Amino acid sequence: MEEVRPGARPAVPRKISEMRPEDERVRVVGLVVDKQGSDFTIDDGSGQLPVTSEDPSLAVGVEVGSKVRVFGTPMVSDEEVELHAEIVQRVDKLDLELYQQVQQETEKLRHKIGV
Repeated sequence: MEEVRPGARPAVPRKISEMRPEDERVRVVGLVVDKQGSDFTIDDGSGQLPVTSEDPSLAVGVEVGSKVRVFGTPMVSDEEVELHAEIVQRVDKLDLELYQQVQQETEKLRHKIGV
């Protein structure tokens, strides 16, 4: 469960390719494809995203091949995006293909009802 901080915006679910400069907090689910120290890169099928953190303990147990959900703040510079992680959760039992299908159907429903 996400930690609730007074005044904090909820983390909006995003695909990597759909991240926007105005996003304050996002959550992204993907597969770890590279790891250097406590920094790693995830791939969600729409793109790759470097993930960094000032707290190395967030990446403990995260390895190449791990499925993760990352909550954080996108940092955009010169058309490059990286995610400053606040929370990293391993979700190895998650079926990524099914998750993506559910996300697509949810998005279709939002458009249909105008949310």
